[in-house]
Amino acid sequence: MRCFFVSKNSQTSQKNGMTGRRTQGTGKHAPNISGQHLICSKRLVRRMIQLAGTNPHSLVLDIGAGTGAITIPLAREGWRVLAIENDPAFAEKLRRKYGEADHIRIIENDVLKWPLPRQPFVVVSNIPFSITTPILGKLMDQPAIPLQRAVLIVEYGAARRFTADPITNPRILGWRMWFDVTFVQTVSSDHFSPPPRVNAAILRISRKNTPPVAIGEHRRFMGLAVHALRAPYVPVREALGDVFTVPQITRLTRNLGIDRNEPICSLNETQWAVTYDAMRRYVEPHRWPKASKAGWTT
Repeated sequence: MRCFFVSKNSQTSQKNGMTGRRTQGTGKHAPNISGQHLICSKRLVRRMIQLAGTNPHSLVLDIGAGTGAITIPLAREGWRVLAIENDPAFAEKLRRKYGEADHIRIIENDVLKWPLPRQPFVVVSNIPFSITTPILGKLMDQPAIPLQRAVLIVEYGAARRFTADPITNPRILGWRMWFDVTFVQTVSSDHFSPPPRVNAAILRISRKNTPPVAIGEHRRFMGLAVHALRAPYVPVREALGDVFTVPQITRLTRNLGIDRNEPICSLNETQWAVTYDAMRRYVEPHRWPKASKAGWTT
């Protein structure tokens, strides 16, 4: 049975001021609704697929599919591909070229409004630079979403920010508590058409087999993370002073193997898990900081 169908929904415009992108083979620029730069390197696509390590028949998302540079090689490997493209011109090209291809479903929609699959899935994609953080947030803000792995082309600076130590942003800390986020390699701008103004990078994301905090504790953990990292370079004793008592902080920092005057952002993922566990065990619930989703996604 063929698993492809075209779903056409109303489009949402992206940020104003995006540069145009060249339609492959024409030399002309189409309106760049998503800020996407098309991959023109088959070697780069092969590298991404290799890094994904996906088994045949797995469900794979290609976000910002463009003209199918990643979609088609994935389908040829026997994987079920959802090609998501918000630009009407590129979606129409995909339909004309691959609308009858096995294992491909073309979805013309804004990925930020499109509901993610409920079954386990992988993402292999050259995502639009203009909405990189919102896309990663959609994939990782809620660890119950069944993302297994992702291999993404993103802007170089963004890749460095998401994998940097120390972790100063609570949202990124939340991602890295449940996923391994790895900077794989730099990708020069000449791998794309039109070339972006900056280099790109391959970012690899893998779900942790044994995350240090259970998925069911996500919201409470994020309450602590947002509260503690509101000023990421203040000492641990100050950042946690209105959650833990002074004797509790003394015991906690001893267990963490750090000085109480070290900045709170110096904690690694394991130390954050120990801190959260100590809060749950020894701190009265009315002292636990709370945060809505808006508190860690802004």
